[in-house]
Amino acid sequence: MIEQRVEHGTGESRSPVPHGILRASSPTGPATGTAVLLLCFLVGQLASALGLLAVLLGSGEAFRGGAVRLDLPAQLALTGGFLAGVLALGAWLTGKERRPFSSVGFPPVRGVVRSLLLGAVVALVAVTLLVLLGVVTGQLVLEREVLHSVGAALVVPALLGFAVQAGSEEILVRGYLVQVTWRKWGLGAAVCAQAVVFTLLHGLNTGFGLLPLVNLLLISLVLVFWALAEGGLWGVCAFHAVWNWCQGNVYGIEVSGMTLTTTLFQTDPASTGSTLLTGGDFGLEGGLITTLVLACCLVVVVRVFLRSGLTGPPRPGSLGGASRK
Repeated sequence: MIEQRVEHGTGESRSPVPHGILRASSPTGPATGTAVLLLCFLVGQLASALGLLAVLLGSGEAFRGGAVRLDLPAQLALTGGFLAGVLALGAWLTGKERRPFSSVGFPPVRGVVRSLLLGAVVALVAVTLLVLLGVVTGQLVLEREVLHSVGAALVVPALLGFAVQAGSEEILVRGYLVQVTWRKWGLGAAVCAQAVVFTLLHGLNTGFGLLPLVNLLLISLVLVFWALAEGGLWGVCAFHAVWNWCQGNVYGIEVSGMTLTTTLFQTDPASTGSTLLTGGDFGLEGGLITTLVLACCLVVVVRVFLRSGLTGPPRPGSLGGASRK
């Protein structure tokens, strides 16, 4: 069966990421696709809230002084609940669009392990650099948490929850939304749409403001060009998961207003620190230091994307034109 051609996007990118929608027998348009994304996101949020509530009901340490404090079971319940949103999207892909789930951003490509390791290492280095810059400039105070060996080992499984939460966001935004928008309006619109939606989805987080908004836009652009250059979502899923995990469970920084109790270090703003640099209530992601680091990352990934040969008119037999199932 001949696939439907992309109406405006065929000549703009040969990256496999947006082309996954060409495998759909009944593709979804941008407006409906955005509604599907939001519904799946809400399903994940609801599942997370119910799971967290079930854990908190049996934990007297969950709330302290009005702040949400999450031990490992509560953290896994909150982050793991996002799996429900991914399952909902999978049902839509197979039931309505009639295409495999892998087409949303996981094409059969070489180097999957390398992509995962690259994403994880870059995130670990980036967050560590941000923390060290904050400590060196006197903006942050870093302390070693007193954890015995068993407690420290719990930091590792905490990564699983963030892998589900971050992976679901990448699948919905950098995968599905990019695809449905690209098919109708082209790559430029797809890049802009995912940046706007990703930023709005985090707009209700504690301490949200102008600088956090800029940083969210920057990181959404970094991740979308990374995914396009790689040709899949493996690297950005790993980066996003380790980015959140490293902040919350390794360095003890608040993640979207959550205070995690299973951490290796505790990082707090210095008494003389500037909220402009530290991010204030939004956390490290809302600081000017992060803005500078993300801007540098964006320059790098855009250059890699432009040099990857995945732009310009599609070559004969490439994914840019009509393809066969």
